Amino acid sequence: MGFFSSTRARSEDTALDKDRTEAFKQQHRPIQTRQRLPIKLPNANEVGSSAGEEWRAVKGAVKSSGNGWKAKKSTLKWHQWLAVFFPCFEWIIGYDWRRNLAWDLLAGCSVGFMVVPQGMSYATLAGVPSVWGLYGAFIPVLMYSVFGSSRQLAVGPVAVTSLLIGNGIKKVVPGSQFITDPNNLDSFQFTVQKRYNRSVTQLAFLVSILYTGIGVLRLGFLIRFLSHPVTTGFTSGAAVIIGMSQFKYILGYNVPRKDTLHEQISVLVEHGNLFNVKEFGMGMSLLAFLICLMVLSKRYPKRLFWLAPLGPMAAAVIGIIVVTVGRFNYLGAPIKVVLNIPKGLPRVTVKDWLPFQYVDTLVPLAFIVMLVDMLESTSIARALARKNDYKISYDREIIGLGVANFFGAAFNSYTTTGSFSRSAVNNASGAKTQLAGVFTALIVMAVLLFLTPVFALVPYNAIGAIIIAGCTTLFEYKVAAQLWRTNFRDFLCWLAACLGVCFLGVELGLGVSIGLSLFLYVLETAFPHLAILGRVDKTDLAASTKQFAGTAKTVPGVLALRLDAPMYFGNVQYLEDKIDSFLEEAELDAREGRAAPLEFLVLDLTPSSHIDSSGCHTIGVELAARLAKKGIQVVLAGPNSKVLRNLERSGVLDEVGREWVFSNVADAVDACAALPKVRVDGAGSSSGSEDGRKPDLELKLGKDAAVKP
Repeated sequence: MGFFSSTRARSEDTALDKDRTEAFKQQHRPIQTRQRLPIKLPNANEVGSSAGEEWRAVKGAVKSSGNGWKAKKSTLKWHQWLAVFFPCFEWIIGYDWRRNLAWDLLAGCSVGFMVVPQGMSYATLAGVPSVWGLYGAFIPVLMYSVFGSSRQLAVGPVAVTSLLIGNGIKKVVPGSQFITDPNNLDSFQFTVQKRYNRSVTQLAFLVSILYTGIGVLRLGFLIRFLSHPVTTGFTSGAAVIIGMSQFKYILGYNVPRKDTLHEQISVLVEHGNLFNVKEFGMGMSLLAFLICLMVLSKRYPKRLFWLAPLGPMAAAVIGIIVVTVGRFNYLGAPIKVVLNIPKGLPRVTVKDWLPFQYVDTLVPLAFIVMLVDMLESTSIARALARKNDYKISYDREIIGLGVANFFGAAFNSYTTTGSFSRSAVNNASGAKTQLAGVFTALIVMAVLLFLTPVFALVPYNAIGAIIIAGCTTLFEYKVAAQLWRTNFRDFLCWLAACLGVCFLGVELGLGVSIGLSLFLYVLETAFPHLAILGRVDKTDLAASTKQFAGTAKTVPGVLALRLDAPMYFGNVQYLEDKIDSFLEEAELDAREGRAAPLEFLVLDLTPSSHIDSSGCHTIGVELAARLAKKGIQVVLAGPNSKVLRNLERSGVLDEVGREWVFSNVADAVDACAALPKVRVDGAGSSSGSEDGRKPDLELKLGKDAAVKP
């Protein structure tokens, strides 16, 4: 009787296996016969040690780089050899004078007329004499034309850099915070300003060293850690601080420099009794004039694009005319003018480089200035290169900026970088090469040699209006609105950067925003997304059952999960807890009769680019060994070669079972459905397998492992 009962039980089990297999094939019938893609598993002799693999990878990368250079240098012509060290030869050789010269001349003149009043304004923002802005638009621009790789980038003084320098050096040099007009000084202020100017020169020298070192060592990838929301938020906050710092010139009275928005507003209110109506009327009129030109230029970009670049020069000229015709002067009338601009070319300042008096403060400030400048300049250069259909080398671009700042520090200039507004004007005016930069530098040189007495009559309210108008283009409110709609975490980064700069100061605000950006990145990888996979009807596609609700169907007894992140020590505990929650839910469904008992756990490792020792331990010990006691087989699908080697080294492949590793999810699910396990009293034993885990796949699926309709 027992024999017939056991025979009947085995017959029922066999019938159950056939019914499950046929039901699976009917529900998930492929469009055509599909050949299972085999996966080559490594063995211990092939993988070796992890340290050896990493060392061979480094050696291979260095060797391939060297071989590429050796192969390339044998084919270089003489002018290409020169272009390696002097990128300007890339456009000098074969320059089309008939087509390009007129455009480069027009662009160079447009930027030159724009940079003269802007440079003087930004120098005042940096806390140095106004003429330093002209120096920064002369020698560095010439040097970048020779060593820079971008053809349309306009280099020179910029607002954000000037703000960083002004706020940073003020904290270094005692007494400099009380100097409100670096162009007109008494005897005591002269001594303080001299120390201040020397510190600014030393800062430019340090920035040039950092630029060049990063370019030579090819460390430009570091700028990737400054995300787009952080940079735009930082720029927007800096624009608010810069604009507010210039309202003292519009209001007609000087107040001490402050780092934060609320401090600036407070000091302006405290000195409200010094309000000058004539300064305010003139400054607001010039500001309205500049904004009108910018609006017209944007509304009619094809016909009136030239209005915006000519706005700063027009405002300066109008201010000079008003001061001259109205007989206003600095001593006897309410309109304050620059008054003192030295005539002639910049002096040599190499002797000011050493010794460093405030090195402990200048070095961190140099890192901040270099990081912000490098990100700003390379992003502009990349956008212009893409728009004009050519490629730039980031490392050569960084070296070019370093050389430009090196010569700037040698000739009385403060730190310079690529300008958003002037680069846009340069490109819109039709610049084809850096010859446009040469023309810009020549215009600035002519101003230094012949026109400094004229520009000495520029009123400070015009300078304030020029800077405030320029800051309106730096406030990226459209980016904030887009981030609010698309990614709230990125919007938080933007908001933290903007508000941090406004209310904590430039350096601290930037640090907080970078820290928040990195924290959100770690948060994203520490809590990755897991998706339950099902097969889409009439296809072999394994897709998320949530994304393809109603069309992606799961297989009874099989739970397929996709791990949408690398497995490393920071997220393995979360992944394990999440998988356990899915298993508990499946077990509850099985007990209540809503689903078949779970027999296979398929882990799709296709999105996992790498796995560390913690991840291997989680799969091998915390999942495979633990679930085997419950009668659940762990199946791996889609691991790349690097992941496979780490799994082999850690013994996970043997723990899981080498026959339970597949090249894709479809093959894994097919194998599980064709080989259903049969639970015996919940102990996890399996028919057709001596150890309850490793059935004969070749016997069941056939030697070619093909799933036929």
